[in-house]
Amino acid sequence: MTNRDTQTVLQPVLINRLDSKIQYLNQLELAINNNQVSKVYELLDSQKFNEQIRQREHADSNAHLSVLVSDLQNDIASFLAPELIDYLTSQFDFLTFNPVQDEPTLYDVYIGDWWNHRQLGVLDILSASLTLDNHLISELTATAKLPDGGTLDDIKIQEINKIIDGLEGFLSDNTKRSLELRVIEDQLAELISNKAGLFGRGDKLTKQSLEKKRELLLATQKRVPEVQNKLDEQQKELLKLEKIDVLRQLELQAIFTTFTDLTSFIAALDQIYVSYIHALQQKN
Repeated sequence: MTNRDTQTVLQPVLINRLDSKIQYLNQLELAINNNQVSKVYELLDSQKFNEQIRQREHADSNAHLSVLVSDLQNDIASFLAPELIDYLTSQFDFLTFNPVQDEPTLYDVYIGDWWNHRQLGVLDILSASLTLDNHLISELTATAKLPDGGTLDDIKIQEINKIIDGLEGFLSDNTKRSLELRVIEDQLAELISNKAGLFGRGDKLTKQSLEKKRELLLATQKRVPEVQNKLDEQQKELLKLEKIDVLRQLELQAIFTTFTDLTSFIAALDQIYVSYIHALQQKN
């Protein structure tokens, strides 16, 4: 077979492949021009669209076509983001969506708009899906099961409070130790002045006893800065645990204003793609 014969055989296959790519790009351009957002999502991932929206099992992938616009993902995400964020804000009005810097395809999602709110997950605009922080979800799930007034960190908080009580007790005794040290210093000074350095056996034992007590008190006094630092650390840790507990309670309250339980909330997050596409189709 000559080269021309080979070209003649392969030509229709090549032309068909080129036509399919051109057709794909034309369809995507038309969908964007006509603001057909659901069609854009279908063209970005036809397999996902057919399986989840049309309920067609084992649908074919169009990854070989969508890769044609891989270098335009940021631009496409910027086009899709406003409407998706508007929809999600209407469905989850207690969530906050912040664009990730220099990543137009991603948004950080937080529960609430209060100071120090915690991140629930990351929203992918192109797939209209949310990747959750499993640790946070586990915390909320466990907290929701606790009796009223209970916290996940009850045992830790009790342990820290015991440590704090001990440290505060040590520091509160410092005044007493200072007075005791002053008395010992006075006794030693009096003992020395009265005997002018000439001590009997009893006086020597008294002096040694007083000096030993003074040494112990001074050693204890030297620990005060260390104990104070440890107390500060424990109080900060206690405050941290208490703040996290308050945040968990706020998060659950926010969720339960819209959802009856945590399970239905998580299920709704898992179905963002389907519910959003259906909402777009109903609107059109």
